[in-house]
Amino acid sequence: MSQIDDGPEHLAGDPAAPDRYSTGVLSHERPTELKRLQALERMADAWSQRVFAERGLRKDWRCLELGAGAGSIARWLSAQCPDGKVVALDIDVRFLDAGWAQNLDVVQGDLRDVEFPPASFDLIHARALMMHLSNPEAVIAKAARWLAPGGWLVLEDPVNFATDSSPHSAWRRIMSALEDALSAQGSDLTWARRRQPTIMGEAGLIELGLTLQPMIVGDGGAVDAFMRLFFDQVGPSLIDQKRVTSDQLAEGLALLDDPQFLDIAHSLLIAWGRRP
Repeated sequence: MSQIDDGPEHLAGDPAAPDRYSTGVLSHERPTELKRLQALERMADAWSQRVFAERGLRKDWRCLELGAGAGSIARWLSAQCPDGKVVALDIDVRFLDAGWAQNLDVVQGDLRDVEFPPASFDLIHARALMMHLSNPEAVIAKAARWLAPGGWLVLEDPVNFATDSSPHSAWRRIMSALEDALSAQGSDLTWARRRQPTIMGEAGLIELGLTLQPMIVGDGGAVDAFMRLFFDQVGPSLIDQKRVTSDQLAEGLALLDDPQFLDIAHSLLIAWGRRP
């Protein structure tokens, strides 16, 4: 496994910090997790790629994908930056393959314990990662140091703006149960509510911006497919934890087949900033 420049330096992490993501309902050990991640990619990749293009993505950029998941963005960046390099970092790399591209490196490591040399990257991207960290501000500050002058940090996290206001009680019930379960394992679906640009600014980044992409359910599209897989994976745990009954879960998911149903699951907040 090759590494960029001199490779990542491994720093002392917090051995007491629980790895709740890796052992919880979104663990790579779950047999449906790869399909869930791939559905997330089909839902969100076009949104990410548009933001990258607007930031002036170039063929020679050095890119870092944090929490690379199933790898679609890392593969896409490898093709878009043939004269550069892409590093895909994840705590569990079983779904990643450095053989996808000659300019792609796969690095296994805990973001809390990994350090790259300053000014290593022209683009750093993370999707649905910061929400799972106990101290995202510290990680954002660290990522800002890894950016080369002029480099961009792009962060994406789902936010639950819409759950409480849903007019569909059955949908509201299962979404609230999902959010409670994620919260119980240390994931925060509220942290990104307009905070990312402020944190990026405090880390020294400029030209801050954000956009909000609603995740529409009920239209038979990619979000529907993602939410079905999500609930297929976490549903048994929600029932075991008595957050919903099996009938309530079935009632909520049945709305996805109702031609009169249209709602918002969550929204994806995408924020960016550039190192001077």
